[in-house]
Amino acid sequence: MPAEDLPYPLGKRHAGDSVDDNRLYGLVGNEAVFEHIGLRPCINAAPRDEERALGGRVNGEMFVGLKKVFGSITDIEVGRSGSPASMTNDAEFATFGSGQWVPPTDDDAHFFAFRSRDAEWVGFRWHDESFRFHRASLLGFALEAAMPARSSGYFQLWAVCVLRDEQASRAWLHNVQAENFVFATQWTAEVAFELLSVMTNVANFLGTTLTARQFSDV
Repeated sequence: MPAEDLPYPLGKRHAGDSVDDNRLYGLVGNEAVFEHIGLRPCINAAPRDEERALGGRVNGEMFVGLKKVFGSITDIEVGRSGSPASMTNDAEFATFGSGQWVPPTDDDAHFFAFRSRDAEWVGFRWHDESFRFHRASLLGFALEAAMPARSSGYFQLWAVCVLRDEQASRAWLHNVQAENFVFATQWTAEVAFELLSVMTNVANFLGTTLTARQFSDV
């Protein structure tokens, strides 16, 4: 579908928009629409450099984790800017900065979700690396936050896809396949809030579901 026919990310419609206006908010390229999802946890009384370092570390862990998870439960394509997997190039991405702030490629905040204008592909981009997979294979996400009790706590993100192989030993209920990764970052309220906010945006943008659960690691 062309961009104007794609569904709105939930919560993005403005009260003043006309009923038939289904315009996407985001960075609209020739092949895909990009949404900045760089995590920026705000730490009270922390130096700005410390905040940036934490956000960059979490962004990197999240991208690597998502790539590993989706690579294990569905077919992904990986590539740099200009490749089919990136669905964009450096020249096009540079034009996005004229409308809003776009972190440079070498900035750890350069973390994006994207979906193709024909609604066939979705994926993620961090720095100059991207991976994409078929939108139809994605069923949803689940975010778990373990608050510190006996340990320092942790965050765990699950992705759920349609079953790729009926004989897959890791299949859940024999009709879907799920995989997760755990963030090395210890639990903090700031990171918990930022992760939930970002994953809500990602799920809405990709047109899928998100469930969230918080518990104590006792």
